[in-house]
Amino acid sequence: MERLFEKQPEIKLTTPYAYHHLIDALILSGKKDFAVEQMKAYWGEMVKDGADTFWELYDPKNKYFSPYGSYLINSYCHAWSCTPTYFIREYLI
Repeated sequence: MERLFEKQPEIKLTTPYAYHHLIDALILSGKKDFAVEQMKAYWGEMVKDGADTFWELYDPKNKYFSPYGSYLINSYCHAWSCTPTYFIREYLI
């Protein structure tokens, strides 16, 4: 898992759903502090970009990312992006 962060893969994570599993794996492998960093880097940037709900898709390095052809079509209130609230409650982060 550490190698994932050493060399960025060509196809990177862009969905909160995928980030949920990454955060979970980091916590379960004893890397809780790094998991918190990743949560802040992903969801924290989403908040900085104006989110007041959890977005369906987000790429902090490409604000216009959308698999639908336009970032305007993304869901800006999506349940599968609630990872931070789950992990805060589950692991007292």
